[in-house]
This record gives sequence, structure tokens and C-alpha cells, in this order.
Amino acid sequence: MRTIALFSSLCLAFVFAACGVMWGFGVFSGVSASATIGTIVGILLATMIGTALMALALYSSKSGHDEAIFRVEKEPDVTPNSR
Repeated sequence: MRTIALFSSLCLAFVFAACGVMWGFGVFSGVSASATIGTIVGILLATMIGTALMALALYSSKSGHDEAIFRVEKEPDVTPNSR
């Protein structure tokens, strides 16, 4: 669980840094404040959803829940009795 929190924090920090760099270069200079806030919130929400889904996929893979699904046992061959 600590790995998921670390992964999520790093992704969020990267997105904040990227938005800060774009703000510094003036990417948002011709856009209104509400559009800038909406864009940043949309980017953050999309990143959070993607990060959460990737973290859940990694957690599921590491915990062994996937193995039970892929482990298919063969059923014994049943042949009718021929007399």
C-alpha cells in the first residue's frame, strides 16, 4: 500500500511540475483564469484516475489475485460405460 501512495504522489508531483513549467513559459497567458483553472483541474483528474487504475492493476498483479483467474484445471475425461 505504501508503494501505491508513493507512486501516486510522484505522479501528482510530476503533473504539478509540468503545469508550473507551462505556466512559467506563458502557455496560459492568452487564456482566461477560469479556462486555465479548468484545464489544470481536468489534467489533474485525468492523471489521478489513470494513476489509480495503474496502481490497482499493479496491486492486483502483486497480490496474486490474477493467478486464481488464470489457473484453470482440466476436468477429468468422463467416458460413458460401454457394455
